[in-house]
Amino acid sequence: MSRGPSSSSSVLVNGQLTGDYPPAPVLWITATIDTFCLLGCSDWREFLQIPQTSVWYAKVPPLLEHLPPMMTFNEYLEQQSLSPTTYAEWVTSIYQFAVKTPSTSLGNLATPSAWVVLIALVLLLRRVKRTLLPFFSSIGRSAARRTHGLEWEAKNEERIAKFGEYVFRLIYHSFISIYGIYYFWDKEWWATNGTLSLFQGFPNHQVEPGMSWYYLLQAAYNLDAMVSLMELSFVLDTSRIRAGRWPWRWSPTVRGDFQEMMIHHVVTNLLVIGSSVCRLTRIGSMVFLVHDVSDVPVDMSKLANFLKWKYTTLFCFFTMMFVWLATRLYTLPVTIYGAILTQSQYVVEDGLPVLLYVHYRYIFYGLVGLLILLHVAWFGMFLQMLATFVQRNECHDLSEHKTGEKQGPGSPASSAISDESKKIR
Repeated sequence: MSRGPSSSSSVLVNGQLTGDYPPAPVLWITATIDTFCLLGCSDWREFLQIPQTSVWYAKVPPLLEHLPPMMTFNEYLEQQSLSPTTYAEWVTSIYQFAVKTPSTSLGNLATPSAWVVLIALVLLLRRVKRTLLPFFSSIGRSAARRTHGLEWEAKNEERIAKFGEYVFRLIYHSFISIYGIYYFWDKEWWATNGTLSLFQGFPNHQVEPGMSWYYLLQAAYNLDAMVSLMELSFVLDTSRIRAGRWPWRWSPTVRGDFQEMMIHHVVTNLLVIGSSVCRLTRIGSMVFLVHDVSDVPVDMSKLANFLKWKYTTLFCFFTMMFVWLATRLYTLPVTIYGAILTQSQYVVEDGLPVLLYVHYRYIFYGLVGLLILLHVAWFGMFLQMLATFVQRNECHDLSEHKTGEKQGPGSPASSAISDESKKIR
């Protein structure tokens, strides 16, 4: 069999992909050349006299040409024979399109309409945070003053600022987890042995309005989270500009795991957009949900530790470790990633070109695999925290303070722990 264009004739036999097709790195290179040669060198194969039987002659088909079209708003109006003229008619039409109609352009984050909504959601989210975060921080300040006194409050401004951020994170993760569990509760791909339904019937899976908005909310939150991480991590220092140096310096509120979190945000955003464009929303929604559920006890333990409520922190910490093990270190790598590795070939069952699958599969393998490695690294950090508590009887959040928190004799944090143990909170 030829290793050129005919390689797309590969088939599934007993669930296994058969056929002779180019390796993924070759397709990455040829697809990159094709992408950058749109303006005049599209015939580079002929120019270089590459034989049609060569792996380098293979051309990755355009993805969107092999995916069902997503209905635009104008197409919806035309299909429904609507010509809204009044404000009420426009609102009704937009509502029906956005909330009641499946497989619209809102389900593809690469479309203009989805980007308009996404940008609006990000701006709205940031506006809500600017309003709520100071209020949440004031609650943390009051609690800290009542529990630990004015001295602790004065020396822990950064901790109190982060308190507001994590209250907001807790509210968001709780809301999106409840919505996700409710919405996906009866979906076939969450059923026992139901992971084949993630891929069989692809790419003709309908994208329901609930899934479209789930993705839009996830994308908006993750984009904002990446921006917020930068804001918490860096401060503009004009004196460095005058000295001819890089103008940004580390902020006092920088996280101890900044590098891990930034990698996680970049990978997550690539997966959000990539799975939406490739119409892999079923598998993407599973990855989102296990993350959101496990983030709830993480946020709770951080809130308790910021205020140095020792026993509350320990309770949340052990809950976090248990949920983390169940979701990010079992469900994600065993159930979800296992399905991606062993069953994703079924996407070619209904006619998707094999070269598309071969081209994209290792990219998704790598991104999800990197997330799992980060989760393992964080769990190792949790074990370090547990060992520190056993050895020193102190709670250290190493994700916020890489080398541990200052908790020496007479320090505000040490006094806070002492007060907390007396209160047995």
